[in-house]
Amino acid sequence: MIYAALLAVVQYLVVSTGFTPNENAIWLYSGFASLLFGSRLLNPHFTPPADAATNAFMALAALIAGSLVVAPDSAGAALLWGVIALFAAICIVSVLVLLIRPPIGAEIRPLVRLADKAVRGLGSPIVIFTIVILLCVWLFHRTRADEVAAILSAWAVIVVLRPVESVLGFMDWAGEQWSAVKAGQVVGAIAAYQSPGIVLVRQLGDNSVPRGTPMVVADNNGPWMLGVALNYVGRDEGNLLRVLTVRLPEGLKSRIAKLPEARGTGIALALSATPEELDDVPAIQWINRLCGVVVSDTNLDYVLFEVTEDRDLAEGRLVEARIGDHHVIFQIIDGLTREEIVQQKNTYGYARAKARKIGRWDADAGKFVPVKWLPRINSPVFLLDSNEHAVSPGAIGHFPNTSFGVSLNISDAVTHNAAILGILGIGKSFLSIELVERMIADGIKVICLDLTDQYAKLLSEFLDGAHEKQLEDDLHKAGGRGKAEQNREEGGTINQFSQKLAEQLRAFVVEDGRNLRVLNPAAFDVWRQTGFKDYKTGDASMASLTPTEVTAIVSDAALTVCQELGMIERARVCLVYEEAHSLVPEWNSVVAEGDKAATARSARAILQGRKYGLGCLLITQRTANVTKTILNQCNTIFAMRTFDDTGKEFLSNYIGRDYAGVLPSLEARHAVVFGKASSCENPVLVRLNDRQPFLDAFRAEQPVQPLPAADAQ
Repeated sequence: MIYAALLAVVQYLVVSTGFTPNENAIWLYSGFASLLFGSRLLNPHFTPPADAATNAFMALAALIAGSLVVAPDSAGAALLWGVIALFAAICIVSVLVLLIRPPIGAEIRPLVRLADKAVRGLGSPIVIFTIVILLCVWLFHRTRADEVAAILSAWAVIVVLRPVESVLGFMDWAGEQWSAVKAGQVVGAIAAYQSPGIVLVRQLGDNSVPRGTPMVVADNNGPWMLGVALNYVGRDEGNLLRVLTVRLPEGLKSRIAKLPEARGTGIALALSATPEELDDVPAIQWINRLCGVVVSDTNLDYVLFEVTEDRDLAEGRLVEARIGDHHVIFQIIDGLTREEIVQQKNTYGYARAKARKIGRWDADAGKFVPVKWLPRINSPVFLLDSNEHAVSPGAIGHFPNTSFGVSLNISDAVTHNAAILGILGIGKSFLSIELVERMIADGIKVICLDLTDQYAKLLSEFLDGAHEKQLEDDLHKAGGRGKAEQNREEGGTINQFSQKLAEQLRAFVVEDGRNLRVLNPAAFDVWRQTGFKDYKTGDASMASLTPTEVTAIVSDAALTVCQELGMIERARVCLVYEEAHSLVPEWNSVVAEGDKAATARSARAILQGRKYGLGCLLITQRTANVTKTILNQCNTIFAMRTFDDTGKEFLSNYIGRDYAGVLPSLEARHAVVFGKASSCENPVLVRLNDRQPFLDAFRAEQPVQPLPAADAQ
């Protein structure tokens, strides 16, 4: 309306003929039609071929009418008809483009695309209007300097200067400033992008930006993001602040466009936002738990993250990172320091942590479920909150400082064999006692071969003292030196002892209703004949059996009993080898030559026993001195603190070198657990149950059953 009034004022006040429709008004009516209605209303941004044809036709009609007052053979007539020919060509080509272009899909013919581009440019209202104005000024107004100046000035104002648009735009911008989001001072300019999700801000000023401070990362070259301050990573021309970028909350999206414009590569503005507006931004809600960001070299098994906050970090702690739609848990197993160059000689030192993938916690199943793939680089890593752990009856322990328990399939632990390995005084025996009690509750018969006599004391509720003494007395009677025989295999008491032991174990497994038997192989005096009988004296050389040889007798007897009962899928009998380095030693650690053959017999029993429900629990502090024939068959491993290289090298084959490297620094009552019986598919570092809390929780669900009455003798 303002521009139309301007054109009308110029025509009325300056042009001599006023609004009379003649050649002096062609520029006015063309301006109304082509400029105002075309460029401001119909085609403000671009001109399609149909409108180009319309614009050219209207200008063509006006100029043909004006040709009636132009001398036919003059230079003006030649110029006029040249312009008429141009407009006619634009109109015709526009119509042809409309007719031959495909109704759907992209045009691929070069000539048609060139023609389309040409008519879109030449047929725009501004181009048509400008040509008409200049032509009319030359043909009809050049003799009047005031008319030329007024018409050309009006054209320059409308086409070039565009003052109305500038004023209205400024008024809109000024109005937005009063309703803009309140932002504090500029934090700084964006120094670099670490895609995805991280920007470095070169801070202005010396004030410290606290971790978790929300800000707007404004960049004209991309969408504006909500930033969360992480930590400082060095200095070049100013302090470099690392900022984690996340999506804008819905509540701020409608207001974010009213923030001050970003200049250059972008700026970061401290943002004043209510807690309610940031409720759906996890990075802010969990900022107190954010401990780092994922860095390069992360793989499918491990996450490597740069530590931004090392408070409460330690080996064994659990951290969380996102993989796809899942929150996946990792366990920290290693850390190292790194240094990188920020700019020129300025360096930035930091700590990098390594964590093993555990999986996604399934609350219904009470275990971790594997999750495939790996987290994105620069994604945040959160430390899981420390929770007071309540002992679960089904869990052998929990992840340190969390309530996530690790359970055990006790039958699989027996049939596929288990081993507890570690130095003295770190809780091996208490763990083995707990496992034995779980076996008893599951109906598995347990035969403990114990040189320390502590099992009889700690598991006294499951033993009838009088009954056990009677059985031991019977075994002692079957032992002793015995008589020499012509056949050396029949001399001594080894056969009698073996028969009596097999008889007792057969009754124990099948008949008497008890689930625990404790034997000390060193307490039995059993002999075998090693030489030929002397007919004069009736004697022969004898040798006392070592604990290893007595252990072999027990192992053979247990296998025989289980074979008599037939094959079974679940566990039936477990042999507990306490101080296994003395009971089933490695060939180069035996104290007597006969121990080699005895260890081989025990190993054969374990190897053959699985399909009959026979397995073992092996406990030792000297991994190198235990027969690898049995140890290699242990499919569930509890690795506790150990220092010797042989033990760590052996365990690295099971739990990996990373977890093996953690073993020397493990605290007491901590273990790396891995194997078929574990509820976790990968090795995990676990805080084991303490004895009394375990008893309180477990026996509440699995009370000790009364023992059957002993047989009268």
